[in-house]
Amino acid sequence: MSRSAFVRRNVRLLSYSSMVLLDDTSPATRRAFTPGGKAAGLYRLRELGLAVPRFLVVPAEAFDAALQDLPVTPAGLAERADRLREFRLPVAEEIALGQVLAGWGFPARPVVVRSSVADEDGTTAAFAGLMDTFLNLSALPAVLAAIGQCAASAYSARAVAYRQQKGLPLAARPAVVVQVQLAAEVSGVLFTSYPEYPLYQAIHAVRGFGEGLVGGHFNPQETYLRKTTGVVCGQRLPPQPEQYVVSAAESGLQLAPVPVAGQDSECLTKAQLAELHAIGERLESLTGRPQDVEFVVAEGKVWVVQMRPITQAMPEVVVYDNSNIQESYCGVTTPLTFSFAQRAYATVYRQTMRVLGLPPALVAAHETVVTQLLGLVQGRIYYNINHWYQGLLLLPSFSQNKADMERMMGLEEPVDLVQSRARSWPERLRMLPRLLLNLGRLLRAFQQLPNRIAGFQADFQTHYARFYQLPLASLTGAELLAEKARLDTGLLEQWTTPIVNDFRVMMANGRALRQLRRSGLGHPEEFLHRYLSGDEDLPSAQIPHRMQQLAQQVAAISGLQALLLELPADVHTQVAQLAPNFHAAVSEFIQQYGDRTVGELKLETHTMRLQPRIFYQYLRNYLVGAPEPRSGRPSPTSLSANAEAELSQALLGHSWWQRRQTRKALTQLRDAIHAREALRLERTRLFGMYRALYLAAGEWLAQAGYLGTGRDIFYLTEAEITTALQGQPTLSLREKVESRRAEFAAYTQVEVPAHVTVPAPPVFDQESAHDHDDSLGQWRGTGCVPGVVEGEILVIRTPEDNLDVAGKIVCALRTDPGWAVLFPNCRAVAIEKGSALSHSVILLRELGIPTIINVPGLTRHLHSGQHLRFNGGSGELQVLTLTKDSVAGTDETKVESSIAPC
Repeated sequence: MSRSAFVRRNVRLLSYSSMVLLDDTSPATRRAFTPGGKAAGLYRLRELGLAVPRFLVVPAEAFDAALQDLPVTPAGLAERADRLREFRLPVAEEIALGQVLAGWGFPARPVVVRSSVADEDGTTAAFAGLMDTFLNLSALPAVLAAIGQCAASAYSARAVAYRQQKGLPLAARPAVVVQVQLAAEVSGVLFTSYPEYPLYQAIHAVRGFGEGLVGGHFNPQETYLRKTTGVVCGQRLPPQPEQYVVSAAESGLQLAPVPVAGQDSECLTKAQLAELHAIGERLESLTGRPQDVEFVVAEGKVWVVQMRPITQAMPEVVVYDNSNIQESYCGVTTPLTFSFAQRAYATVYRQTMRVLGLPPALVAAHETVVTQLLGLVQGRIYYNINHWYQGLLLLPSFSQNKADMERMMGLEEPVDLVQSRARSWPERLRMLPRLLLNLGRLLRAFQQLPNRIAGFQADFQTHYARFYQLPLASLTGAELLAEKARLDTGLLEQWTTPIVNDFRVMMANGRALRQLRRSGLGHPEEFLHRYLSGDEDLPSAQIPHRMQQLAQQVAAISGLQALLLELPADVHTQVAQLAPNFHAAVSEFIQQYGDRTVGELKLETHTMRLQPRIFYQYLRNYLVGAPEPRSGRPSPTSLSANAEAELSQALLGHSWWQRRQTRKALTQLRDAIHAREALRLERTRLFGMYRALYLAAGEWLAQAGYLGTGRDIFYLTEAEITTALQGQPTLSLREKVESRRAEFAAYTQVEVPAHVTVPAPPVFDQESAHDHDDSLGQWRGTGCVPGVVEGEILVIRTPEDNLDVAGKIVCALRTDPGWAVLFPNCRAVAIEKGSALSHSVILLRELGIPTIINVPGLTRHLHSGQHLRFNGGSGELQVLTLTKDSVAGTDETKVESSIAPC
């Protein structure tokens, strides 16, 4: 029999009659065996057509007999490991296996032996690096011995400890993979979703073999790619002076220098990064979850050598944006304003869903979304964009409504975290009657808006007039709560008319823009601003006209202008004595427009109604000199006229129908915006009533001794105020107020962007990401697992150091999977060197232990026994107790640090 025929014969034996499975063994045959998690991933990769080095599997069934009847007691587990170390395949299978390896080019091409335990690389347990791997094997006896030793590592102390931590059965079922070893030029790990920021892919790479990365020996080159586009969003490229290469001995690896020319250059080319991005997106899409992918660059291409699910939960990425809402809630606000605004938005949104005819059960199911439409970021109110979009999913035409809402909210870039699911035709047909009914309701409500707006404003005026006749200062806590309930039920919960009109604005704006584009007008958004200007009937336009009229009356009254320019604290009282008729006109203006003030929706704002002197501050601007020349700037009326002429020119040559539809859309938009501005004045007045009510409540609580002043109430939430007015205030209200006052004052010193993503993207500035000042005890590395803790440090530089980690913050030179036994007892872990994608960090993520890596010089400058404040999210560390040795390099006496946390 020829050698090739012998190999083919034994390959058939291995495929169909033995315990050894080849990489092309059919799925039907594989189902009779347990190849283990790692091998299952390799089969999947191969079936997807990716480049995977040749491999074979010794399935778990091959080892079952050796483990039979052994208990899972400590002695039984030790016996299992001993038996597996002595394991050998039957002679016939050893011969056949050798022939398969020869077909791969063995021994000239060495192989690697890796574990593939039945529950390894699962959805909840990774076993990252916990079992032994045997590299650079070029002798068959060494391969056969490594198979048993690899299987035995499933019962190592660290693997058993991990099983106990994860609540897994202690009776492991090991399988083993034998795979062609590539001559690795570059090795790396790709996380198809980066756990610290899931909108990115993370690629960490080192030169040579991957042991330098997964074992945490080297600082890898890090590249972060935007998942949706593959664009490189940031890199860290530390020099790589060393690499792991094949050992000159029979097996294993050894350290070797990287050629000088390659130490500072990028490991991966742009083409390879693009290929890895495509691989990552494909694997995540096909598997339905993020994947941890190990790869090797060899022989001129990218090979995938492992795929397993990322076991730790991905945080929800939440986008906050205040581009539009800052117009209403500018700058830092207060807890009362935020809690009231959050409740108001929730109340209005529930009414919106009822207006649209959504079933009550569906409305109730979205209560979490509805109650969190707003977020508070560094004391500022933001839209929670995720929840707004999830609400839009309840409506038809999500994509169009999303685009319209993004324009109205002023979002500078689209947010694609929430996507509509493509519905099947049967689903669409089932939904069609309800959608048509809802659309009919909305269109009918649009038609009824003129009458509904008039009725709404009349009803509002009744409540408004009644409220300001109340003796708020003399009401009890219970009576103030009753008036708040009256406002809630009589006005806030009857806000459907403004809601319907806001829908009309949103839809009319989108329709107008689409018609303008069809008409060939460039920059339709800018055109609309000009076209819609010049509406002098808007309430917002009426206010300056009234102010101008009052200013013109001042000159005719002797001494009044001098008084107003002086602007004493009691100016309103003095005006009443000097010019009673003018005072009456001012009072009438304040009664109508007194809540319209800069920051008018922030309850803590001082308004003209509360402090009439503010009105006179505004009026002074009309009295001091003549208006500045307009420097040739067009008036709103001329802007509108020019836009009308531009529109007429653009519509020439278009059909009568197109001209009609465009003008109709613009007319509808103008009417809707006019109504919206009128209704927003009512909203301002509603907030003014709540403001007056809460100020009265603050005075009541101050008189009862629960607050220092009435305005302290703005540092409490609505729920806290309700409890206090019910006669059940906590004794800590004053302390709570002072704490929040300091907190929100600090926020005013912080610059916050209009667009905030949580969790925040990684920091890519290599200098700022790893800075420290050891003289002050301030350090910074790369945060990997969030969590803020304070506690005692234990510094570990070598395995011979004190390993009493229980309850301590461990500061280690490096870690490896052997730490699995120690990790659960650590409060937090800071590592001087390593990769966020190394096996030990993967284990720390699984266990949820706060972790920071890449803190240069950490173990040289810190000492066991010091106390540390540790922030695993930001990567910041602050030594709370410094030794003189760490400051001056001598005495070990401890001194307290007065430095605030970095």
